[in-house]
Amino acid sequence: MSAPRFQAPIARRLVLPVLGLSLVAACTTPRQPADPSLACAALAGQQLGQQQATIRQARAIPDAPGIPGHCAVDVALNDSGLRIEARLPLAGWNGKLVALGGGGFKGEAFPPNRPFFSPSIINERYATFATNGGYDYPGRDAGYFRAEFAYDPVKLADYTHLSIHRSLPFGKELVSRFYGRPAARQYFEGCSAGGHEGMMLSQRFPGDFDGIVARAPAGNFMGLFLQFNQHARTLQMPGAGLSPGKRSALAKAVLQRCDAMDGLADGIVSKPAACDFDPASMRCPGGADSGEQCLSDAQIQTVRKATQGFRTADGAWSHPGVNWGGEDNAGKGWGEYLWPIAPAPFDGRPLAHLFSDGFIRSFITRDPAYDPMRFNPDEWRAALHLMGSTFNAFNPDLSGLRARGGRLILWNGQMDTAVSAKDTARYYDAVVQKMGQPAADETVELFLAPGVGHCFGGPGPDRVDLMKALVTWTEQGTAPSRQGIVHAQIDNNGQTLATRPMCKHPAYARYSGGDPKQASSFVCSTQ
Repeated sequence: MSAPRFQAPIARRLVLPVLGLSLVAACTTPRQPADPSLACAALAGQQLGQQQATIRQARAIPDAPGIPGHCAVDVALNDSGLRIEARLPLAGWNGKLVALGGGGFKGEAFPPNRPFFSPSIINERYATFATNGGYDYPGRDAGYFRAEFAYDPVKLADYTHLSIHRSLPFGKELVSRFYGRPAARQYFEGCSAGGHEGMMLSQRFPGDFDGIVARAPAGNFMGLFLQFNQHARTLQMPGAGLSPGKRSALAKAVLQRCDAMDGLADGIVSKPAACDFDPASMRCPGGADSGEQCLSDAQIQTVRKATQGFRTADGAWSHPGVNWGGEDNAGKGWGEYLWPIAPAPFDGRPLAHLFSDGFIRSFITRDPAYDPMRFNPDEWRAALHLMGSTFNAFNPDLSGLRARGGRLILWNGQMDTAVSAKDTARYYDAVVQKMGQPAADETVELFLAPGVGHCFGGPGPDRVDLMKALVTWTEQGTAPSRQGIVHAQIDNNGQTLATRPMCKHPAYARYSGGDPKQASSFVCSTQ
């Protein structure tokens, strides 16, 4: 599906002046409007991109705890449901622009102070913008997961691959209009569906950004949703579900087998790639369901399908499954996406099922009455290929990004059951195989966080400022793996509870002795 015709002309009209002024901008102090509040209010009602977008609202927001004063701007494209929300610092702008990725089926723009976004984006006063992914949806009820926006071809194109790319010229024009000069640099950061946007930008639109942070980068969205559907169909089989007691027994057995593989028994599987746990070791006598400390044959099958993934008969679509660890964690781990959740809109169904049902009905079969429990991907090859051609962002050829000097940081929690760290590692390894290690090292680095769930949270240290790492790499030439960066576990009062070194894949943090709460007690090792 091609982009709307106005894309290329706008991009050329805006990008060329930005490139021409970028060297000047990098060497001068960013200008602020004489009266930022008045300049902010004056934006309302103005047109962007030769009257292709309208600034619907612009409000000056005063300083608040942790959030500097900014001009909050709402921009709507005149020919579609795509909407842009921008935050322009009223004082102290650092001269740079960051685009922020969305999440899930989107329908809303993410604020820049979510836990998984780098704190330097706010603290160092970047101008930011985010999009709604092509449409607005008021809240997350059962209707949200039906993903009915996908029946509209323009909204579908925006969601699958275009929303950030075609919003960027308007974001850049807005910055130039407010500050009187363009941004010196453009960066991107997103997680989950936002990580997918980062992957898409790095592969299809490598000229858009100087650097990209893709957390939980769901580049293999096709494989992910099909894996979700497999899990849903497996769990519907008689006796396939695991009770809370069985999940706890499974988690304990996994830890007993694999916890200390990193040299420290701390309740975290930090070396999941080496974990050789076999769920058949917990088989109930005769394979029947006969107690909370064992697994029936049907339950063993459920666990195996979750950890071993799937592949279509033609090999076009696949998923490696999730890591061991967190099998009984209700908030971050297997419980976040794979085990049933009671409150509405979940109503006793895993979150993975709700997403996969919307995907199967609205993206693939195009039938809201279709029963996803009878879905067989091998019977829908043509539809899967058509959708995958625009939706998947798993191309290991990053030569375009390398040619423009761009940088990409990939990051994933190892206990993530939405975007599997195994899948992200598989993508990185494919990049290395495609480009060679030296060329890959110039462009991309992957970091995995032990004990961390989807985007943030879990028993492991989950906080890290990847934007600061990216900017240092892009503007000073020092790769993140050489910056001595650590993951931190931070409580609600902002106090650091524990740290671990951030190790470049395939290395992991191996305990070497000392205080297990300190990063200095670990070394990055491949052994």
